[in-house]
Amino acid sequence: MNGRRFLIGALAAFAVAFLLSGLWHVVLMGDFYESATVSGREAPLMWAIALAYLMVGAIMAYMYPKGYEGGSPAIEGFKFGAIIGLLWWLPTNIILYAILENASSSVIFVDGAWHVVEEGIAGAVLGLVYGRGPSAGAGPK
Repeated sequence: MNGRRFLIGALAAFAVAFLLSGLWHVVLMGDFYESATVSGREAPLMWAIALAYLMVGAIMAYMYPKGYEGGSPAIEGFKFGAIIGLLWWLPTNIILYAILENASSSVIFVDGAWHVVEEGIAGAVLGLVYGRGPSAGAGPK
């Protein structure tokens, strides 16, 4: 594993996903989420949200080179990130819907679809950081 690419990739995926998340959840769709979910903390624990996104960025940076099959790094990265979005968020949203009273079922699908896009974009950036070649996982297995 290329340590420098891993670190840059993890930080890039974190930054892109974290910023896109804020744009989506607060600026563009804040009213929807406020009306579709139960009340939570008065103010979110931003350190915990950032930590979660940093963890996902590191996991993505670790896993991406293991599955890279060649082709456009941006497209491969987007596909990879979209799968991570499905794996990470859709089951989590279904569980939250199951345990939180007064949660709207629409949030499962809106948020799940958004995270496919969000992590897809972060994955595309990650793919561009790794690029093509053996250190991106291409070549004989």
